[in-house]
Amino acid sequence: MDRVKKNRVMKRYFMITIGFLSLVQISAQDSTFLIPLKKWNLKIVGLDHMYPTYLADPLGNRFEAAAWFMQYADYDYTDEINQGRVYRGHLTIYPAIRISLLQFRPKSNPKLGIEGEMGIMTPCHMRQESNDFIGLDGVYYFAIAGNPTEWLHLRFSKHHICTHIGDEFPRRITTSVTDMNPMYKQGPTMDDLRFAASVRPLWFLSRPELDFLMVYGEMGYFDPGGDFLGLRKIVPNSYAYMNYMGGMELEYYFSRTSKWLGGVFAAANVSTYQQNGFAKNINVTAGYILPQEHDKLRLRLGVQYYNGRSLVNEFFNRKEKFIGVFFAFDV
Repeated sequence: MDRVKKNRVMKRYFMITIGFLSLVQISAQDSTFLIPLKKWNLKIVGLDHMYPTYLADPLGNRFEAAAWFMQYADYDYTDEINQGRVYRGHLTIYPAIRISLLQFRPKSNPKLGIEGEMGIMTPCHMRQESNDFIGLDGVYYFAIAGNPTEWLHLRFSKHHICTHIGDEFPRRITTSVTDMNPMYKQGPTMDDLRFAASVRPLWFLSRPELDFLMVYGEMGYFDPGGDFLGLRKIVPNSYAYMNYMGGMELEYYFSRTSKWLGGVFAAANVSTYQQNGFAKNINVTAGYILPQEHDKLRLRLGVQYYNGRSLVNEFFNRKEKFIGVFFAFDV
């Protein structure tokens, strides 16, 4: 497949994906069912979730469009950065959907409960100026989540990250100084079991206007084998079982009674993978936030700083650093 035809196919796939996910979101929002079961309410299919969406997780499920201005990268695409010239940035679009499949909430306190949920995100990475695809990834998970109290949320999930880069790199249709080994084209496929917990420590002050801090942590474990969702595999590192992530975030709303004023947010996320010798990946973000409901369905406009392994998962063992601006919708 020549480069022009390949780009046309990729862009067509990209537009179909956006349209499909938009229809799924509308359908899910209009197909909410509430079934009373004695002391419980059963909710089938919805877009509200018990476990929060992290504001600074660079691979967390959200619908986002961003421009990254690269400061450093271990790989380039003949942008002459090694000759002292500028490095072209990236344009990224993250089509995503997150659906609550089932929710059981006690009638005595609807803020508590347990749910089954799923999330899908397909990060699309393009070069600035040409808008040519340089990477297309997939992030998927199935999870059981719940909150036994209003200040503690828990989640257990099977999480999958994979990458499908364009075939022009191994075939050398696009020249790059980065050493690409075609045998590792599907290298950074990761299937892990993840345990997550988030805490709102200021909830104990009993003042809603001061409940603006959340702290969270996650542990991922690569367990080779199979389950009812398919085969779990570790490629190429059969020994790199562990990964960790943690962070904190602040949300301050100008008014707790009006949802139209919004507020400001600041968040930081740190992750580390055994695949990369537990090197730290740091993401910091801040900006304006506008929730349709407090802490739910949030629109965000902000800036970010990232320093860590490449977010284009084909280059999972490559480092990059950038400053970005973004518009995001936390689905």
